[in-house]
Amino acid sequence: MRFFARFFPTSTMMIGFVASLSSSRPLFSRTLPSALSSAAAGRDRCTSSSPSSSPSSQYKRKTVTLQQGWFSTGTTAEDEKQLLLDPKAPLRPMLAENCHENHLSQYTLPPTQIGADDYRPDLPKGQRIVAFGDVHGDITALRAFLVTAGILDPRSSIEEPVWCGGTTICVQTGDVLDRGDDELACFRLLATLARQAHEAGGQLLLLYGNHESLNAAGLFQYANPGGNVEFERTIGARIDYNYGSNRWRLQFAGNQPSRWASFEPGGLLSENMLGNMLVTCVVGRTVFVHAGLMASHLSPGNSINEGQKMYGGVTRLNQQARDWIVTAHHGENNNWGEYNTVEEVISAAQSRAKVASKTMPDCLGGGIGASSPVWMRDYSKPNDAEPSEPLAKQKIRAALSEAGSDVQRMVMGHTPQYKINSALDSMAWRIDVGASQGVMGGTPEVLEIIHMGGDNDEDIVSVLTVDGKRVDGSDRAVFDASIMF
Repeated sequence: MRFFARFFPTSTMMIGFVASLSSSRPLFSRTLPSALSSAAAGRDRCTSSSPSSSPSSQYKRKTVTLQQGWFSTGTTAEDEKQLLLDPKAPLRPMLAENCHENHLSQYTLPPTQIGADDYRPDLPKGQRIVAFGDVHGDITALRAFLVTAGILDPRSSIEEPVWCGGTTICVQTGDVLDRGDDELACFRLLATLARQAHEAGGQLLLLYGNHESLNAAGLFQYANPGGNVEFERTIGARIDYNYGSNRWRLQFAGNQPSRWASFEPGGLLSENMLGNMLVTCVVGRTVFVHAGLMASHLSPGNSINEGQKMYGGVTRLNQQARDWIVTAHHGENNNWGEYNTVEEVISAAQSRAKVASKTMPDCLGGGIGASSPVWMRDYSKPNDAEPSEPLAKQKIRAALSEAGSDVQRMVMGHTPQYKINSALDSMAWRIDVGASQGVMGGTPEVLEIIHMGGDNDEDIVSVLTVDGKRVDGSDRAVFDASIMF
């Protein structure tokens, strides 16, 4: 099942939006803006100065000479300058590295090697693994997770974080986006630590959640107003300033253009960040995922047709997600805002969203009640109790068998719990504690696994609390009421 159920602005609303795009030229003029024509001469260089709050300030900026950054695909500086002048080109060059303080390299994750980083059943004895759940744009909760996990030096700041986890492997199980005001700040913090972890011999892996999927499809019904302001200040204002125009916004029809441009397939963050995120991963004897996995997601041969659903093994799921997110399925941009009518603007934006949803792989798609890896709740609902799904134990046992010969547990977020707990004979670990103030303001906790750390080479599973306690995993098994009858 694909999801595309989104309210787009009406024509009346769009007239107001179009009018708000102050411009020195008529709305539907096809004349090259003066800021862009002067860019051809390459007379000025981008500086680190901040864009002015004055609407007219966007036209004071003459040009930018673009340089290769973390997002580079091998083009020369001259090639990237031509991209700036091309009204159909991607917007990424507008946020080039070394161009200003908001360049995209801040969000870059270390390259993830699919087939290796996402499938690591063989770990050294004593390898430390930690995991935490949904963040939902709450930078304070995220810092608490990271400090509790023992991977963020508590003396360091959010702006200049320091990895102190050594060779620890950390998995964040998705849903960094929505419901909070600091989504980009959260991703910057996670990406910075991921790069430091890579250099230290550790790893910080980010998984897709259903809210990352929603944002990639242009669906922002769960975004906070404060979060949208963050995108405008961090992304949108800088593109306006560097581009010398805000008319690039028209192609998104007033539907959060800065957010949409960041997370859509082929968008600003698609190559350097989203393309290095995973749907699922096997680390030691544990498979991690946002919502859950079934055997049909992981069947041998990396290919299965379940009705109209196309899934595959761990590697295939991650490859499908990567192939989709790095490709601009909508085709060419319309950065100059060359439309003839308001209806044409709306239609173009609707088509943009629909093609993203239509091409989205099933491992990221779905919706409420769907059985996809980012939406299902078969193992996590109701919270803090055994699942109500009658076949949950049978399903998860089959899924674990498909995940690997020695995979013993599945760790998931998605469904808020009052505390980290295990169900289904400790095969299901639910680690979303609703820590974001936009969810339920729960107390952050972290799952810790020491691979083969026990006397008989069994894994040691514990829960780490913010007050420094280490709770034995066996103490967090939920009560199964069925055994009383």
